[in-house]
Amino acid sequence: MKKILALTLVILIPLLTQNCAMVKISISEKRNSTLRQINIGENATLTTWGTIKVNKSHFFPSSFQLKTSNKIVYIDPVEIETTEKADYILITHAHPDHLSIKDLEKILKSETKIICSKGVAKKLKGNDYTIQVVRPNETIDFDGISINTIAAYNTKSVFLWIKAHPKSKENVGFVLTLDKKLSIYHAGDTDYIPEMNELKNIQIALIPIGGDNLTMNEEEAAVIVNRIKPEKVIPIHYEIKNRKELNHFKSLVNQKIEVIVLE
Repeated sequence: MKKILALTLVILIPLLTQNCAMVKISISEKRNSTLRQINIGENATLTTWGTIKVNKSHFFPSSFQLKTSNKIVYIDPVEIETTEKADYILITHAHPDHLSIKDLEKILKSETKIICSKGVAKKLKGNDYTIQVVRPNETIDFDGISINTIAAYNTKSVFLWIKAHPKSKENVGFVLTLDKKLSIYHAGDTDYIPEMNELKNIQIALIPIGGDNLTMNEEEAAVIVNRIKPEKVIPIHYEIKNRKELNHFKSLVNQKIEVIVLE
């Protein structure tokens, strides 16, 4: 019995944590042919390339480009359709739906700085990149943009005691503040955790709603959105077939908060 359990764990652990070569990422044939872009402030736009395919699942990811009047910032760029070069690339953690070396290579220039969690830095070791490792609760200021990191982890297990995003990994979410006015919160992959209760003055929130003990589900996501009260919330990290869950999230969010679906 012990041998069977041990073998099961050997097989299941990498699958459950989405951290192995068996996870195949590609562009989904259900991707919207029109580039999805919204204006989020004076001379600032937020762009997503839309749905990706994770193995056989059609999935709205966490990948975005933030473009200001003088800087281009990417967050978790995966299966992006651009070669527009990055000034900064922010990567929350090392799972393959958030970290893609193929996509990094499209947008790197000699001056590009990658700001990432320690697990990402380990994956990128040996490449000639400029990397700054961050941990939760740190602040970086550059060129009119302030970056604050916030913890991102699971409180629920996917199997026995195993968590897809354990706190010990020190994965991060990011709060980007433009010109000391407009704040954008990208949560990364996380459950609803106590650290989120400290968030204030968020205008745009990018919040995972997919559940499955990988991130918050739609009900948990609505709780934190209603608590931090952003002007706009964009649901991320969910299977696009789950319309019931998406609509449930929209119904739970305070009507004063605009829910923007960008898949």
